[in-house]
Amino acid sequence: MDVETYRRDRYKGMDQKIVNNRERRILEKIFGSMNEKDISILDVPCGYGRFSELLLKRSLNLTSADIFFPMVLSARKYSPATESSHHFLVGDIKHLPLRDNSFDCVVTIRLLQHILQPSTRFQILNELHRVTKKVVILSFYRFNLLHCIERWVRCRIKNANKKISMLPLRSFMKELNSAGFKILNLCPVIRYFHAHNIIILQKV
Repeated sequence: MDVETYRRDRYKGMDQKIVNNRERRILEKIFGSMNEKDISILDVPCGYGRFSELLLKRSLNLTSADIFFPMVLSARKYSPATESSHHFLVGDIKHLPLRDNSFDCVVTIRLLQHILQPSTRFQILNELHRVTKKVVILSFYRFNLLHCIERWVRCRIKNANKKISMLPLRSFMKELNSAGFKILNLCPVIRYFHAHNIIILQKV
């Protein structure tokens, strides 16, 4: 994967621009509602650092982590100048080289829809639970019939067969509870039309 091309083109289309803007607005609203300021944050997977600037405004200590080394290099390259500490880490989200309770908040956006095996998803949830002290902000694809139809049509047109995981909310809530999380809030990115949701979880 050419990271520079991905960074330039990933959110170029109108639909992706809308989703990107909505994700950012939701994250800004979530962090704006938190009583605590200057919390420690882990962004994993960080990708090319799409949310770094936003997160650095809320954190004196941000760590951007990804399994793909060129992505971490890109996140470092485009990290904005700030007084906050910004650290970078190459690591597998299933086995993070971090101590228990390392961060006040862990942010994981645009990953779980690509995880097709429930056992792998549960392993990730357990690892996020381990490294956070308090809160996880997590995105997932909630089953959405309109989005399923749209993806089916798009795949037929492009002759593609890229699978994603859309989860019924009730079954995913059971997984979250089993991993030791309490659900604080659920924020649809584009209500009714898109499967993408951002969920706020409290470690219990």
